[in-house]
Amino acid sequence: MVDSESASTRLVGRVAIVTGGASGIGRAIVERFVREGAQVVIADLNIDGDTVPRGESIIAERLDVTDREGWVRVVQKTREHFGDPTVLVCSAGTMAMSSLLDTDGSEYRTSFDINVLGAVFGIQATAPGMKDAGGGSVIIVSSTASEIGTSGLAPYGASKAANKSLAKTAAIELGPMGVRVNSLHPGGTDTPMHQNLMSDGFDEDAFYSHLPIPRVARPEEIAGAAAFLASEDSSFVTGSAIFVEGGQLAGPAI
Repeated sequence: MVDSESASTRLVGRVAIVTGGASGIGRAIVERFVREGAQVVIADLNIDGDTVPRGESIIAERLDVTDREGWVRVVQKTREHFGDPTVLVCSAGTMAMSSLLDTDGSEYRTSFDINVLGAVFGIQATAPGMKDAGGGSVIIVSSTASEIGTSGLAPYGASKAANKSLAKTAAIELGPMGVRVNSLHPGGTDTPMHQNLMSDGFDEDAFYSHLPIPRVARPEEIAGAAAFLASEDSSFVTGSAIFVEGGQLAGPAI
């Protein structure tokens, strides 16, 4: 059950689909949206068990974001329970790793299928309903990897750069429909995906200790930025890349 303490009304009337909403950043976004008054559909491959958020304002639907027919089903379920979706958060993602010289290309195909085409299919499925509802907001969760290179993470970084470009183009194409589109770029965040990176030998202390805010983010800190982008507080924000990264991109430490 989602804690309703300190609830606000900023997202009352919003109906949101959050991919990857069963864990990590997606889960934090679900919980924040519900606290602010939204009704939310968790669209995730992993919706079984007691760890998935539950409540009167939440339903969970299994979804492979690369399946266009699956998207049609999830949007229909959303309409049946809450009405047309007016917010889409594309948070489902994968972090495929490979050396540039060793890859057979499969890591790139997987990264672009899930991280990029998954967002494209989500926009295709939800934008018409957003138009009918009078407008909406699409939030594509990208990464600081869209801006900087990291050895071994080229498939992930390339797909996240594509997310940023996709959001800008989608903002132009969907603007006449009343749909805003922005990309959200977290830095290192304490999620299962980040923990998997740590298990592969990444030196967290060495990397984050020099940042202006010398730590990884909490998922809740990313969710706050997502709530802003979903709300009327960002009514004149579209085609933008919003960075929540503790100063990682501000410049080198002196």
